[in-house]
Amino acid sequence: MNRLKRWTAAALACGLTLSLSIASALALTPAEPFADFRIDASAMEVPDRTISIDWYRRGEDGSFRPADVAADYDYTLNCKVNRITGDATLYIQPKAEGVWVTVDYLTNVNGDGLYELLDGGNEPAWDSLTAQGNLVQGGNEALSPGQTYILSAEALAARFDETEKARVQLLEPEAAVTSWPLCRVTLSRTDPADGRTYEQLYYLEIYGNELIPWDIPRSAPYRDAVEYGLTCGWFTGMDDGSFGPGLPLNRAQLAQVLWTVGGSQAAGGAGFIDVSPDDWFYQAVSWCGQENLIAGYEDGSFLPDASLTREQLASILARYAKHTGINPLSAADLSRYEDCGEISSWAYDSMRWAVSNRLLSPAADNTLRPGDTVTRAELAQALYAYRTSLNSTW
Repeated sequence: MNRLKRWTAAALACGLTLSLSIASALALTPAEPFADFRIDASAMEVPDRTISIDWYRRGEDGSFRPADVAADYDYTLNCKVNRITGDATLYIQPKAEGVWVTVDYLTNVNGDGLYELLDGGNEPAWDSLTAQGNLVQGGNEALSPGQTYILSAEALAARFDETEKARVQLLEPEAAVTSWPLCRVTLSRTDPADGRTYEQLYYLEIYGNELIPWDIPRSAPYRDAVEYGLTCGWFTGMDDGSFGPGLPLNRAQLAQVLWTVGGSQAAGGAGFIDVSPDDWFYQAVSWCGQENLIAGYEDGSFLPDASLTREQLASILARYAKHTGINPLSAADLSRYEDCGEISSWAYDSMRWAVSNRLLSPAADNTLRPGDTVTRAELAQALYAYRTSLNSTW
């Protein structure tokens, strides 16, 4: 069934800003928009985001280096980002003479969270929209007032990919990261009355069929697992639209996920001295304790904020497998891993089962890291492997 599409006006991103896509001084946000900008997409969100930008300028030798900019200028932008699915269409209609449109591509090829924005000098690193409605490199052609110009997210994503590949070659990062296309669409106009240039800025982040957290790169090995977990409702993102793949997982969070996976069933009281009915994880911890999935400690505590190790996760998932009728047995040999001797005796069989079924993956240095803290991304991968490797129907 076709998903209902919704029309929405994209939010203005920032107020006073330095124009990086044209060689100009300060540009201002107009008091009244001089052009309409609308988005048609099957899914869209407009969260507040903080975007940090590294500005690179082409040198005389053709190479790009960090630009020498004013020390008092802050390249951290607090703005709204239009997160859209890949089927989106953009509609731009100038309401005045002299409006031109440029598109900058903000890449993050080295994965450090700082977006690269290139100033190509005599070889423009941005695109512009022509009066014929074509997207071309460079330029600032004025568009016709009253005419509707159409840009597809698919076309912008394709140009972003070309730009990203070129920047990997130019900047030569140690390990290139493929991020979701982040485009800055700038609608500009120089007012003949005061000679000042005004801009309407829109940040667009383009995804596939679904919106997933912005901090999950397209090239991340855990991308499918996180997307699957979010689609199933096992996880939720953060308030700023992120997922926090590298954040440590604690006992309360794991209890909440297992409770959700298990159907969010009602349970009796938690019975732990540090878990109260007012806690967001109360029902989850109660159910996990009732089903003997996550045990408490001798003093009657649960320690909801305590982090989990990889071997603890393996043990808990093995108990969950028994709970669902799966026999977590394995004859896998762990002796070939460098740190197999660090696995606790009570977790050894569970680790054998988890590794053989790809719930836990060895590190590149041939270690299992049984005592390392589990991250949110690792839990997503473990649950995804549980579903796919064991053909589980939960």
